[in-house]
Amino acid sequence: MKMLGNITASLCMVAQLSRLQDAGRMTEEQASLAKAFATTKMRETVGLARELMGGNGILLEHEVGRFVADAEAIHSYEGTREMNTLIVGRAITGFSAFV
Repeated sequence: MKMLGNITASLCMVAQLSRLQDAGRMTEEQASLAKAFATTKMRETVGLARELMGGNGILLEHEVGRFVADAEAIHSYEGTREMNTLIVGRAITGFSAFV
């Protein structure tokens, strides 16, 4: 249930973001929130899938291990999640962590 909830919530957020972009109303903060949320939920979901598969969850022949590796790369690539979090934080508080 948790895995399906993560996927559904991420899909709904990204679909709404696409509608906003098509209408020319998407903001940088909205995009950053969606990216940070979706990648965090993706990482959690593939982690649950790996646990569900037990020892087979780390074998490439069962695909889950590849998904875990891909999720880690997307989640942390060059500080992506941290940067998106800082952008959202600036929108919420009005204070920038950037100089």
